[in-house]
Amino acid sequence: MKKLSYILFVSILMLSVKCVASQGDTISKIPLKDYRNVIKFNPTPMLLWSWRNITFSYERILNPRQSFSVELGYLVMPKVSDTVAGLLEITSGKKNGFNLTLEYRFYLTKLNARSIPAGLYIGPYFTNYYYNFHNDFNMLHVPQDSAGTINGNYWSFNLGLELGYQFVFWKRWTLDLVMIGPSVSYYGGKTEIKGNFDADQIREINEDLYDQLLERFPALGQVTGDKTFQQTGKLDVVRWGFRYLVQIGFRF
Repeated sequence: MKKLSYILFVSILMLSVKCVASQGDTISKIPLKDYRNVIKFNPTPMLLWSWRNITFSYERILNPRQSFSVELGYLVMPKVSDTVAGLLEITSGKKNGFNLTLEYRFYLTKLNARSIPAGLYIGPYFTNYYYNFHNDFNMLHVPQDSAGTINGNYWSFNLGLELGYQFVFWKRWTLDLVMIGPSVSYYGGKTEIKGNFDADQIREINEDLYDQLLERFPALGQVTGDKTFQQTGKLDVVRWGFRYLVQIGFRF
């Protein structure tokens, strides 16, 4: 049933794009301004996760109705506690990631009084998020020093349809709002724990890591679903996703 829903969603997405694209014969031409390019800063990841997240995008106006956009950012997630499950203490670590987005926009010029990129738009988008981390730790409550590592790699691929509105102020400045952006999303990855632990202790560590992440990101519970991620640190699921953002841009 889920597979049928995903196929139906993708079919509707493709049909919607085709219908919007086909209105080219009926939409009157709106003269293009001199500014065909928009550089934008996206503060949304910074506000949601960490101030170290930096994301920029570039939108290119192709014709009086359509544009193409590429977004690329540096992704960092907040650190977990220095101790995990009362079994280990984090001594050092490193983490990094990125996000990539591709958009194709169809501006609904019949509803917009101004030429693009101002106005209401709809279109497909693809996003990819990737994140990895490496932590060194010392085991607690053991008679002698014992060390280990926690490594993780997680990613997501999202294909969806978005509806947004872009404002243009003083001819040069823009405020871009993606208001509705449902998607079909795949989440994958795993956490690998290397140390002198038995199976029950590894499960305790994974569950505590999950609880700490869930405290910071409540929406994680909707992604993981069953207890596989909590107990094993592995993620391999398809879910409905959603995209929303605010971007500040400059035209040139």
